[in-house]
Amino acid sequence: MIARMRAHLGWAILAVQLSFAIPAGAETASVKLPAATIMVVDVQAALQQSIAAKAVRVQRDQYLQAYQAESESNRAALKDIENDLVKQKSAMAPEVWQQKARSFEQQVFEFNQRFQRNNQAVEKSFRVAMGELSDALAQVTEELAGELGANLVLPKSQIFLHDPRMEVTQLVIERLNKKHPSVNFPPPVVEGEPKLPPQPKKK
Repeated sequence: MIARMRAHLGWAILAVQLSFAIPAGAETASVKLPAATIMVVDVQAALQQSIAAKAVRVQRDQYLQAYQAESESNRAALKDIENDLVKQKSAMAPEVWQQKARSFEQQVFEFNQRFQRNNQAVEKSFRVAMGELSDALAQVTEELAGELGANLVLPKSQIFLHDPRMEVTQLVIERLNKKHPSVNFPPPVVEGEPKLPPQPKKK
């Protein structure tokens, strides 16, 4: 209750301060604001349910699967090296075995680093594609707002209550599907890897 009273008091003080700050006669020269015509869009739903969004996620998963297959092959090769190293320990001079063990540890470290870089490259391409889709979503939303006469567009996630008639998410998705059925998913570029990334398998 006290916090609420303080909040009201704060607004009252601000109102008094503003009344003193407005010069005499300024109210007659002020610009009249238009009445709000509100349009509500579920941005997350549009970015998940649109055709382009689904295609982007499919491409991301395909690249991840391709890298995963490559990693499994490398992991199996490392396991074979480890098994051979264990078998050879008793037959090798300790310093020679230690050298081979350090070399193996370096290979494991590089494998883990490469695995992380692969995933980071895919996620970077995914973010680029979703950024392009977000721009397209903003464009079609602006077009639709102009056609419907809306001068204020609000994201549904930030609204507590609204008249369902204000929501045009489905119209936005349909417009997005029609004008932007796909967006560019750039091939992942792995840092420190000159070779081309594995191509995703086409279904």
